[in-house]
Amino acid sequence: MHELSIALSILDLVALEAIKVKEIELEVGRLAGVDISALAFSMKAAQRYSPFEKAQVNIVEVEPLSRCKICGQEFAPSRQFGVCPHCHSIETELLHGRELRLKSILVE
Repeated sequence: MHELSIALSILDLVALEAIKVKEIELEVGRLAGVDISALAFSMKAAQRYSPFEKAQVNIVEVEPLSRCKICGQEFAPSRQFGVCPHCHSIETELLHGRELRLKSILVE
């Protein structure tokens, strides 16, 4: 379960920024390879014996978005390397959906 190591790393980052934390907000892309429910569970476990035990953790799931390099259309891919549904090109780029970001820390 790599979500526990992710949770511990997040708390390490939070510790560098603040001591009394009220809320932690995370962004996790649907294509990031992270199980959001396992991450939420791991965050609670990692917080248990930390200075951030009472901090609320909000995890925002980011929907994937790609753009076709040929026709410029944006679309919601089902995987990282998707085919453009408009012109059927394989030359696409993923704009959103692989994020794993500590978005904000609300201090007391």
